[in-house]
Formats: sequence, structure tokens, C-alpha cells
Amino acid sequence: MARGGSNRTAWRLAALALVAPLVVMVAAMGTHLGLWDWRIGWSLLTWKVGLGLALAGVIAAAACVVGALGGGRGRALAAGIAVVAAGLTAGLYLWAWVGGQTPYHLQAGPADVTSDPADPPAYGGVLSQRRAAAGAPALTASFDVSGCDLAFVPSQAAPEVAAWALDQAGFEVLGSGVGRADGTRTGFWFGFSYDAVVRIRPGRTDVRVSARQDRPDGGEACRLAQAILAEIQARR
Repeated sequence: MARGGSNRTAWRLAALALVAPLVVMVAAMGTHLGLWDWRIGWSLLTWKVGLGLALAGVIAAAACVVGALGGGRGRALAAGIAVVAAGLTAGLYLWAWVGGQTPYHLQAGPADVTSDPADPPAYGGVLSQRRAAAGAPALTASFDVSGCDLAFVPSQAAPEVAAWALDQAGFEVLGSGVGRADGTRTGFWFGFSYDAVVRIRPGRTDVRVSARQDRPDGGEACRLAQAILAEIQARR
């Protein structure tokens, strides 16, 4: 009887360790399917409910390992499942935390970077309409360039090259023509979106990338802008 009770306890602890990743998966898929917005899926379910359950899962895994010492095969299996689930979940949360992608990181406004802070390219046409329809926050006219090293391309890129660079960086190209090309990029899990515009002038090509969600993105907007500029440079 005692052995059966210990086995049941071990599997209950293992189940507790599995709850956090299941909550995060439901949060992500619900956001992706449009059942709720990113504030519920990402901020609430993932970084409040999920994080608390992840911590509980680590404790449950530790208790499961202690209970498995000197126990049978069933308890050892339960402990192994609990350790793997809790370890992977905690590792992903730690990775996001170190990368600055949590609601607990301070950020002034949505991520918005450009290679021309003095005269940033403007969003217009279809892209401007999409941002307004999505309820994207207003973008600031001032830029802190200390956190993102972006250098403009010192030549006039062809519109098709600008469109190609956007495509290579993972953006859906919405249009290209004389003087510009623009596109948008939407992530799979939580649907985080970035808009980009390439402005083409005689002797100079600039890029701007802006997030639609007002959240810490760990420098993703900067990395996307750098990727676009690198592709344009490669086609000069």
C-alpha cells in the first residue's frame, strides 16, 4: 500500500512539472488562433501563470527525485519525466530572461530602430493602415541609437533589391517602387509583428524597423534591421 501511494505521489509530482509547458503551449496557440490577444497569452498566461507554475514544477521535480531514491522503476521513470519537463521549461524561461524578452524588462515604447535617427523613414500606404488597424502604439520621433548599431547604405539601391532584402530577412513584401519598399513580418507563436520600410534616395538607402506590440523584444527589431541592411549591401 505504501509503495502504491509513493508511486501515485511521484506521478502527481511529474504531472505538476508538466503543467507549465502545457500552459505556455495553450497560451501561444490561443494567441496564434486569435482566441485572445498577446497581453493575455504572453503577459498573463506565459509570464505570470506559466512562470509561477514553472517554479512549482522545479520544486516538484526535486521532490520527485528525492522520492525516487531507493524506490522502484515507476518512481524513477516519473522522476526522469519531471526533471526533463521542469529543466527544459526553466531553461526556456531563463533564456528569454537573459535575452531581455520579458514583461519585467524596462522599455520606453515599442521597439523602433532606424539607420537615420535625424530623419527616420515614415510608414505610409498599406503598411500605415495595417498598423492603425492592429492598434499599434504611436511611434516616437526620438531614437536612442546607443543600443543598436545601424549604418545606412551609401548608395541608391534599386527597389527590387530593397524588396529582395526584405524577403530574405523574413518579411512579407507589401510593395516596392520609386524611392521605397516596405513589408511586415509576423511571428508564429504569439503573432508578434514587425514592420519595415526601406527608403531609397540618391547616394543613400535607409531602413526602419518597428514593432507593433509595446513590449521588450530583446533587440529583435535591431537584428532584423541589420539583416535587411546586410542583404542590401551584399547586392551593391
